[in-house]
Amino acid sequence: MEFPMGKCVCIFMCILAASATSFRLVSSSSTCVRDSMEFLHDLNSQCPLSIHCSSPPIQVNEESLEIAMSSIQDNEYVAVLFYASWCPFSSIFKSRFSTLSSMYPQIKHVMVDQTSVLPSVFSRYGIHSVPSLIIVNQSSRVRYHGRKDLNSVVNFYKKTTGLDPVVDIVDDTACNLESEKQVFGVWKGASLKEISSREPFLLVSIIFSVSRAFLYLFPSIASHIMAIWLAHIPHLNMGIFGESRQLIGRALHLIDVKRVWSKLKVCKTRNFHKGARNARTAEAVNPKAYPLADAQLITTILDLVQQAANYKQLKKGANEATKTLNRGISEFVVMAADAEPLEILLHLPLLAEDKNVPYVFVPSKQALGRACGVTRPVIACSVTSNEGSQLKSQIQQLKDSDLIMQKSPFQHDWPLDNPQGFD
Repeated sequence: MEFPMGKCVCIFMCILAASATSFRLVSSSSTCVRDSMEFLHDLNSQCPLSIHCSSPPIQVNEESLEIAMSSIQDNEYVAVLFYASWCPFSSIFKSRFSTLSSMYPQIKHVMVDQTSVLPSVFSRYGIHSVPSLIIVNQSSRVRYHGRKDLNSVVNFYKKTTGLDPVVDIVDDTACNLESEKQVFGVWKGASLKEISSREPFLLVSIIFSVSRAFLYLFPSIASHIMAIWLAHIPHLNMGIFGESRQLIGRALHLIDVKRVWSKLKVCKTRNFHKGARNARTAEAVNPKAYPLADAQLITTILDLVQQAANYKQLKKGANEATKTLNRGISEFVVMAADAEPLEILLHLPLLAEDKNVPYVFVPSKQALGRACGVTRPVIACSVTSNEGSQLKSQIQQLKDSDLIMQKSPFQHDWPLDNPQGFD
């Protein structure tokens, strides 16, 4: 890059003036700091080239990373280092990444620790190993593949961004060797017992790799081992395995596996009862949501709704609940009192009264959705009838409750023909 002679002279004068100012600040204690700072500000504003101040890399989490990626301006680059605090190679490369932030202050440097973000963040950026370095701008994302020494990474910076380093820093080989000794020193002189206790998964992976390599190099070794086994243990009764298989089949035939599995699912999702108990109180619920179940009845209703979902006796959504009422197959209807707006559900109580079907409100649509077996909120559901259902006694007991079978005190002035609801 060529500069005109006038700009070179101006830069030289700026350097001399800054040196003289700093010398006066050190030598004379009576110099006013404010005046010197104002002078430097005027000098910086008159200088034709902007001087970048280096800053260390910024440690970010998932939210800060998304903000940094979304705020990239035109012709701006961001270098992102993905590392893991437990990885020794990451510890070595972090120091070189800090050096790169001093060499390229015009590039923003951020670091992401594997333990501080979700695995989906690494997958989103295509990171499957640590340490990994990428350079991002508005239009591209380039990942570095190569040696992790400083010169190779600097060449990657130049090729990707087209920028030259502001300062040239030579990679200190002695310092790098010292850091590598500190990182890998714990492995030197350690016995096999210490290594296995410190890194058991590493030992298992080594044994697996050696076994696979041994079988690949000597494929006939497996048949020889089987022959030796049969030669030294000739009286081994292999029929016991067939008898065990028959016993297991008979046991599975006697046990209702589907019923056991449904019970396990019920026990696994019992935590939605806590959400039901901590739901909104009656004072915070719309008064049109009537009758509103109390805490004990909420637990009973949501438990029964969940069992109905397991037995395929549940229809989710206001539209599906309306259909079951019109077809006469609904046992009772459950609605969420925090539906917004609540008017999208108020045709269901009138229709249920006309069909003589019990209905009740629960405070939370989120808890009702979990009871229905879905992750999204559900504002209404209908438990359908089934002659041979095992829930018949529980449904009848709930229908006999005093709180679930009451008339709504609010008048509805819209027609019943083709009532519309929303999921």
